[in-house]
Amino acid sequence: MKGTRWHRLALVGSAIALIVFASLVGGLLWQGLPEISWHFLWSPPAETGIFGGIGPELLNTMTMVGAASLITVPLGLAGAVLRVEYGARPGFILLFDRIRYTFLSIPTIVIGLLVYQWVIVGLGWSLSIGTGVVALTAMNWPFVVDMSVSALEGVPDTFREASLALGGTRYLTLLRVVLPTALPALVSGLGMAMARLMGESAALIFTAGINVSKHWAFSAPGETLAVHLWYLRTESVAPHADAKAAATGVVLLTLVVLVLYVSQKLARWLKAVDG
Repeated sequence: MKGTRWHRLALVGSAIALIVFASLVGGLLWQGLPEISWHFLWSPPAETGIFGGIGPELLNTMTMVGAASLITVPLGLAGAVLRVEYGARPGFILLFDRIRYTFLSIPTIVIGLLVYQWVIVGLGWSLSIGTGVVALTAMNWPFVVDMSVSALEGVPDTFREASLALGGTRYLTLLRVVLPTALPALVSGLGMAMARLMGESAALIFTAGINVSKHWAFSAPGETLAVHLWYLRTESVAPHADAKAAATGVVLLTLVVLVLYVSQKLARWLKAVDG
């Protein structure tokens, strides 16, 4: 009876949370969808006037998230392999985990300030897409390591033992047994990592800037969708700024949902093929 009460309470709480979430998303869609058009998706933003779009911001978001992912995925996976497959000493594992958890706990705005101090002030780089990639890489690497560690630890030890018993080396066991088995979880985690980066704004304000250049380049300023959304809500003087911000939020939310959906579908397909 007591368990039934808690079950009902959990259902009521879930229903309330779902209603609140649906109302928030519904309001965003109601305000933003009428503003979305092909012209809005491909044209540059306008400080004044009602015809500005998000074309450069859309390109910058995909470029920076894609570049940061290409850098952090192999580096993060390498760190996870070192920790799970080759980190036999308890002292090394303890030190590795402490470093990993420390980096995961650092606020992203602090990472942005550190990248600004080291890369822009120290090395003389400018506010640019390239500097934004450095910031996203610094934020994403510990998350990818943590996700990869969880995926590799999810592979049963009996798989490794069976491969080694059949004469396989540790390297071949990793390459042909462990990684293929962990691949669905790795793909799913990569989707979450990319979705997380798409919504980042604080660190990119200090590193990539809050405007865009007429000529796209890695050395040029690169406002993203999340930063553009923040700017429209707080600083913009353009007419219909709230509606433009809602439309930008709809596009950003659509990208996040699409990335998560594709990664989950691909992970399920890989799991079915492996099974």
